[in-house]
Amino acid sequence: MEKSIICQSCSMPLVDDEERGTNGDGSTNVDYCIYCFKDGNFINDVSLKEYIEMNVSFYEQAGMTEEEMRKHCETLFPTLKRWVCTCDDECTTGYSPNCNCSSSECHCREEK
Repeated sequence: MEKSIICQSCSMPLVDDEERGTNGDGSTNVDYCIYCFKDGNFINDVSLKEYIEMNVSFYEQAGMTEEEMRKHCETLFPTLKRWVCTCDDECTTGYSPNCNCSSSECHCREEK
């Protein structure tokens, strides 16, 4: 499996394996950083909107204004693996208890 170049949750560059999160079995996760993913789970169980707000506070560290950082997060984050719902049909047609999408934005398992 190919390793991601950036964290597929927060977009932090993943240069060294030490910066990568861990799976439930303790192995290195290829998609997420240590700040987003540990022991097979996301550290912050939040919606995309909440996650964007959490990350806007890092605007100075990213060399941006607060407004630039918000726009950057709003544009980039929805394209990352964690936030992309991979089951559009189920989400638009309703409850699907067998959905295996990992996106916290997926609504397939919500009974309407």
